[in-house]
Amino acid sequence: MYLSAQHVRSLEGAEGLNAFHFSHGAYIWEGLPPQGIPDQDPGMLVAQSITVTPPGNLVRAYLDIVTPDETPWNEIRPAFITFVSEAQGTPLPWIGVVGRCLFRLGMDRGVAAQWQRELADLYRATMAVRVGG
Repeated sequence: MYLSAQHVRSLEGAEGLNAFHFSHGAYIWEGLPPQGIPDQDPGMLVAQSITVTPPGNLVRAYLDIVTPDETPWNEIRPAFITFVSEAQGTPLPWIGVVGRCLFRLGMDRGVAAQWQRELADLYRATMAVRVGG
């Protein structure tokens, strides 16, 4: 599963959150996902939430979560909290693996000053777009 939430700005100045849920089927792993996931193989798009229509948007911030499809949210959430607590105080972008979950977080300087609020918004967007709880 690849969940991605992006804070985007259109060329006209509209801002919002776009979120995507991709499925990878039977892949199961510990640690890093199989090679190519999600960058070369994002998976099959199963759900999306679009507030600013692509393409051509500037991504101001993003949160990516990559984990096997069957991973329950009650496994992702504590892994996410561990990831954030370990990454705090280091320069963005943050990339880390906790258990079966790969996390990536990046922000431009304009939103990084309020990183906790931005991160909370991105996290909620990934949780909301996830199919199957």
